[in-house]
Amino acid sequence: MPANPSDSEPGARPAAVRTAPPGGGRLDGASRARLSAVVAVVVLVTEVAPLQYTLVATATERIGHSFPTVGADLSWMIIIIGLVGGATTPILGKLADIHGKKLLLLGCTVLFLAGSVLCALTSSWALFLTGRALQATSFAITAIAASLLRDILPRRHVTVAVGVLATGIGVSALASPFLAGALSDTWGRRSMFWFLVVYTAALVPLLWAVVPESTVRVRQRLDLIGSVLLGAGAALILLYVSEGEDWGWSRPSAWAYLVAGFVLLAAFPAWERRTSHPIIDPALLHAPKVSIVLAIGLLANVMIGIQSYAIAYMAQTDADVVDGGVPAGLAADLGVPIDNIAPSVVFHGDIGYALGFGLTALAVHLMTWQTIPSMLAGPAAGAVAKRTGLRLPLLVSLVAMAASMLLYGFFHDSWQMLLPVGVLFGLAFGLYYGCDNNLVIEAVPEEQQGVAAGMLTLAESFGAALGTAVLTAILAAHPYRATMTTEGGAQTFDIPQVYTDSGWTTGFFVAGAVGSICVVLAVVMKSGRTPATGGQSGATAT
Repeated sequence: MPANPSDSEPGARPAAVRTAPPGGGRLDGASRARLSAVVAVVVLVTEVAPLQYTLVATATERIGHSFPTVGADLSWMIIIIGLVGGATTPILGKLADIHGKKLLLLGCTVLFLAGSVLCALTSSWALFLTGRALQATSFAITAIAASLLRDILPRRHVTVAVGVLATGIGVSALASPFLAGALSDTWGRRSMFWFLVVYTAALVPLLWAVVPESTVRVRQRLDLIGSVLLGAGAALILLYVSEGEDWGWSRPSAWAYLVAGFVLLAAFPAWERRTSHPIIDPALLHAPKVSIVLAIGLLANVMIGIQSYAIAYMAQTDADVVDGGVPAGLAADLGVPIDNIAPSVVFHGDIGYALGFGLTALAVHLMTWQTIPSMLAGPAAGAVAKRTGLRLPLLVSLVAMAASMLLYGFFHDSWQMLLPVGVLFGLAFGLYYGCDNNLVIEAVPEEQQGVAAGMLTLAESFGAALGTAVLTAILAAHPYRATMTTEGGAQTFDIPQVYTDSGWTTGFFVAGAVGSICVVLAVVMKSGRTPATGGQSGATAT
């Protein structure tokens, strides 16, 4: 191996070296209390990603009141998180491989903190979006954290710890639905970001003091051209998927983003084979033990994206408000009593799914019962994998997830129907996320853990965005409509942002079909059939 990384052969695997930072290294002789503290701090740090998303997504309407002139562009406060996070995570993961995983984890956490402060203080829409872009580093936090635990924990604890990391300890999933309502109702939209500031600021010194640095480094410099190809290509495709419904999926101007994104991503592996310092080993990226995991990650997150969007939307739609609000609005526009209008309005379609839940009711009746089994299933997947391998819990998770999509399609007319299906989905969700990063840990050499975890996060980001886009397109074809008959004739119109039961049913069945593809991939997958080693096999992979 040449001493200078730039002298290595094109496409050659970069060398791993070990350093000895103060307090760094694997904690083989540490007490159970020390190990528990390390895992707890890392998990609490990774909770910022789902916490910020849930808090902000559930309060989008209230935040919009602070920026009344942005109109439909309000959705960018959500889009920019997936766009920036998905595009930058593999690059930040590679920097973690080069410079140290704890260092990059701290850096991303501080950037998230800065973004939260900016969002809390500003009244400018441009600065608010800048703050949200900084918060997008939370995507990389989870990917880097998994590879850091792989490097510092005793190998016998890695698989279970990564399972705990995947599903958290309840700060985000259990608390955020209640926090969102309480904070925004009492102190307004800024209070949510101040909460994130306080939460993150408390964790930064704990992360610095409690968690050791990894001793694993890759002797390599960052491939800037590959970074641009990967980041820009991913960003363009994510932008098309996120905005295609508003732009028009088939418009040439919209297609330009998609085509340009694919061209850049197609150029990425070609460049990586030529350069002496690739972001990730091209042969490894194309190996079935990695490529199948990435494909499953993308497709599984299509299901997760559809479920996350659909259940919250359906449960918070209020049938009485919709059916009563339309005649009331028409009466107000025409300046006549509502009693004169109501008999002439006929609705087309079924919205029996609409439960009229607020955030608290949604959390109490549905989300809590989905979250608890998920929290238990994540570490359980790791424990099972130590005996049977990761393929078995992954396969069980995908079968359960696909089945839950089909059950949602048939049974969604009451919270009593949704609750048991949500429990099944929660189990599947926890098992899946207890396996995904662990599969990467088992498959990838230690010097490429950060970037490989980032590639998985990118694939999963694509999947979630694609699932939401597919569901949105399906719903657009199934609007809830009304006809008003007057002396001048009948007028039929769509009721904005309300969709018929058949639209949601179709969306769930499409998700179930995607799930069946995931199951097939898991069945044919050769990796994950031997007991998980906590990265021992990946450390010597070629």
